[in-house]
Amino acid sequence: MTVIVVANPKGGVGKSTLSTNLAGYLAAQGAWVA
Repeated sequence: MTVIVVANPKGGVGKSTLSTNLAGYLAAQGAWVA
């Protein structure tokens, strides 16, 4: 199982946006996303 972590100590840099878009892309490619 591969784990991808999106982290940055500063707030407001787009972590949630990046995580959501990445999960959507991976799911569309057939990857298992939790």
